[in-house]
Amino acid sequence: MIEYRNVSLTSSVNGFILNDLNFTIKEGEFFVLIGPSGSGKTTTLKLLNRLIEQTDGDIFFQNKRLKDYDLRKLRLETGYVLQQIALFPNLTVAENIALIPEMKGMSKDETLAKTRQLLDKVGLDPEQYLSRMPQDLSGGERQRVSILRAIIANPKLLLMDEPFSALDPISKTQLQDLIKDLHEEFAMTIVFVTHDMDEAVKLADRICLMKAGQVVQLGTPEELSKQPTNDFVSEFIKNRGGV
Repeated sequence: MIEYRNVSLTSSVNGFILNDLNFTIKEGEFFVLIGPSGSGKTTTLKLLNRLIEQTDGDIFFQNKRLKDYDLRKLRLETGYVLQQIALFPNLTVAENIALIPEMKGMSKDETLAKTRQLLDKVGLDPEQYLSRMPQDLSGGERQRVSILRAIIANPKLLLMDEPFSALDPISKTQLQDLIKDLHEEFAMTIVFVTHDMDEAVKLADRICLMKAGQVVQLGTPEELSKQPTNDFVSEFIKNRGGV
């Protein structure tokens, strides 16, 4: 579904930010990017909705170069969930969730029906939550709404950039379980950034461990644990919890 082909990003000040990335992400896969601070994992993610453009190489999405897509259409087909919960504070829960469906031409009745269905699915009673404002929600509830806003219009790809790292442990565990269930139910392709190895192991079909803008090892959680390619992989798994 996605292929990074000789992808690099350089700057005149810092040199290589990403260096010759070559890997694929399969359709329907839960693909986790992990690595220490400054490893390039968030930059690698942002290339997929062209918030950042690589300086060399190409990324292919469904056998077409990303740079050949209409940018607005590409972003409407890509859900995006951030660590900083980006709900519009002046809009209700229902209005926040309806933003992308409206842009894609879904009817108001269809949008409301689907919003009710999804709120139920994530444990938020529609009768209580549809008209609530973001400031009236807990952090975990706001992030649930952010996830629903990202998936309601059936994106082909869901990008998640450390979405649970600012939450308390109970909310974090609940939302990890939730996104795993949603991934399986809707067969979404998810690219997920985290610095937490335990989270990566829990969620990932495959893990891409990065360091200094390069891929150090890519494989299943079991492969990274039992067949680390070097000492960096072994130490990273050991220090972050591992399998």
